[in-house]
Amino acid sequence: MLTESTHQRSRVTVDEMELIEAEFHEGVLRPMRRLRLRPGERVGIVVVRRPDPLRWDLARLSRVIQDENALTEAGLAEWETMLSSEDER
Repeated sequence: MLTESTHQRSRVTVDEMELIEAEFHEGVLRPMRRLRLRPGERVGIVVVRRPDPLRWDLARLSRVIQDENALTEAGLAEWETMLSSEDER
């Protein structure tokens, strides 16, 4: 259960956590099953994306990048921007 801090409304503490599958469609995150929540109850959400096998094919990546320092040298910011633009397609 997530409870609000009395000092800051945007902070929560984690007493209990449950994994809920959800689908994001047209700006709305919809759980795949009914949740046991009261109407109007506020909750905190941690979003964990499922890996895209085309994007995170470790065998393919290991052939392309022989040295793990190569990503750092290539510029992680540019790499992150490229991956984010792929997600928006």
